[in-house]
Amino acid sequence: MRMRVRRVFLSLVVAAGGLLVATPAATAEAPPDVASYEIGAVYEPTGHLITARETAIYVNLTDTAIPDLVLHLYLNAFSGPDTLWMQEAGPVHRGYAYSPAYPGWSRIDEILLEDGAVLDWAPIDDDATLVRVDLPQPVQPGDSVRIEIAFQAQLPRVFARTGWAGGDFVMAGQWFPKFGVWEKGGWNAYPFHANSEFYADFGSYDVALTLPEGWRVGATGVPAGELVGNDDGTETHTFHADHVIDFAWSASPRFRTLTEPSGDVEVTVFYLPGQRSEARRVMATVLQGLELYQQWYGAYGQGLYDALTVIVVPPDAGGAGGMEYPTLFTVGATVPAGMPRCVRMLEVETVHELGHQWFQSMVATNEAEEPWLDEGFTDYAAVRAMRELDGGDVVACGGWTLSYLAMQRMSYAIMPDTPMAGNAWEFGVEYAVATYAKPVVALSTLERYVGERAMLDFLGTYVDRYAFAHPSADDVRAVMAETLGAETAAWFFDEVVNSDATLDAQVFAPDAGGDTAVRQGDLCLPVTVKVTTASGSEMVDWPCGEAFTVAADDWVGVEVDPERVVLLDLNLANNSVQEGAQWGPRFSARWVGALVRVTQALQSLFAGGWRR
Repeated sequence: MRMRVRRVFLSLVVAAGGLLVATPAATAEAPPDVASYEIGAVYEPTGHLITARETAIYVNLTDTAIPDLVLHLYLNAFSGPDTLWMQEAGPVHRGYAYSPAYPGWSRIDEILLEDGAVLDWAPIDDDATLVRVDLPQPVQPGDSVRIEIAFQAQLPRVFARTGWAGGDFVMAGQWFPKFGVWEKGGWNAYPFHANSEFYADFGSYDVALTLPEGWRVGATGVPAGELVGNDDGTETHTFHADHVIDFAWSASPRFRTLTEPSGDVEVTVFYLPGQRSEARRVMATVLQGLELYQQWYGAYGQGLYDALTVIVVPPDAGGAGGMEYPTLFTVGATVPAGMPRCVRMLEVETVHELGHQWFQSMVATNEAEEPWLDEGFTDYAAVRAMRELDGGDVVACGGWTLSYLAMQRMSYAIMPDTPMAGNAWEFGVEYAVATYAKPVVALSTLERYVGERAMLDFLGTYVDRYAFAHPSADDVRAVMAETLGAETAAWFFDEVVNSDATLDAQVFAPDAGGDTAVRQGDLCLPVTVKVTTASGSEMVDWPCGEAFTVAADDWVGVEVDPERVVLLDLNLANNSVQEGAQWGPRFSARWVGALVRVTQALQSLFAGGWRR
């Protein structure tokens, strides 16, 4: 199978058969490669050791000369309990604990220039998750540098995305020395933090993986060439990928596969014996999700990718589940043993990780500096997908239902005074609210304000404009102002993204003089109020900064935001009152307290979702 070099742009949002879809416009040239790699690696499963040689090429497409190189060695974060990552993590990830007896590390043995000249390198941080490589001369604008790296990578027992489990399963992510991003006259690269994810340039990958005979491999990109048998009882698998920001792979001699086409895309699900039921659920969800996301956000990989691989991780490797890579993602982090089928967390996890193929793998925002841009847009996409796939329900057990949007609203209510903006490592326990829950609630509120058609126009323009690029929050704001209006962009970013303000709109009857609507908190969004009298109902605008009181007379009921547009409102249950009712502000405290307890119980059940 060959990856086709074509790019389809999202340009117009139309209604077709009742479903809002995105239609393709003109094709364009493939994006230029910046960071490309050729890697030959041997994996020894007894010691869980990778021995490899890597050719890494970096092209300077900026107008500033590059004086040196910076490489990530992410595995060194797992070299012992005292690293920065471990101290921040606890060291626990999604409920899975680090084992000091099975650490991970990465070691560079030598770095050479293309002409054989030996290069010096040195750690930048105490844990050597970053190293700086000296160059004999700068890389000028328009030029490139090619280096040869000999390295070893010790995979940890899996607990945080990457590693091995059970002796014959391996998930290798962030396993090779990898360039930072050269931009704005410097290297954008940080020591590896527990809450931080990744940021990389686009390029091509040619990877040869040698493993024991009989092991099956799922990887980024597509197989390239025939499987080669070696005299020492090993086999070499080769893969090629274009226009991607990373390369990950998984292998096991016990892997089974399901393969189905989705238009021009071949979907393959890898799973182990005993997981066929889960694999079928994942495949069904991926096929439906691909159809939806391509209708909403444009073609998968803008038409440049024709393969998608999903790894269903085994139960003892749950820490490797729920992680996104280009053209590959993993699931299994949110499905503990015994979870009933009526709890659809596997479907949620699947549509979430699938959404990352647009928001991170293609629209490659900086996950370290602005984590809400990829996680927030992806989780909002997951809410929309679940609404189409399962009527929005994550839980549908014994007549009791809970939608994914409702679940995220409950998470948001725990720490609503959390800005979305901020570096990943600056957040503590509020990280999940800042990057997942609040963005979901905020973007869902925005959709209800502007309408689904306008929301898809905004998102389609954003994806189209910044596919295979590195947009920032400022770029998102500019596109929002262009498509939805400057006033909308202003309240969304100033009052929600960058603010800790909260809102609880309430209606109560303080005395016989009538009803009063009040806003608790500093977040003020325009809403409507429905006033019902004996003769009918009237919708009245309630501008920010103004009091709202309904005279007694003949009123029957008063309801703030009757269409439930403002999902950022912490308590929708106190938005209305009927004649004779005496609900007041104290009801809000009781309701939110109960909400917090329910949400904490759910989060405990789901082991914190698919992030720390």
